[in-house]
Amino acid sequence: MDSEKITAFFQQHWYFVTAVVGVVILIDAMMNWNWLCDPTGKPDSYRYGRGSRRVIFFLLGIVLIVVSMMSWLL
Repeated sequence: MDSEKITAFFQQHWYFVTAVVGVVILIDAMMNWNWLCDPTGKPDSYRYGRGSRRVIFFLLGIVLIVVSMMSWLL
């Protein structure tokens, strides 16, 4: 497959990408992986700690999965 076909596929079925990103973020928040939840060196790291970031990303993952499921069903 060439890149034009892949791009056209993802433009038609964007909810697959949204669901995969949501699942990765959800698993990351549950497993407490460093690449997403570590607040050191990030802008505004003094506002949110590691636990707060995990909750925010967990909710973001849920929202992305729900949006992709609703788009797929409608």
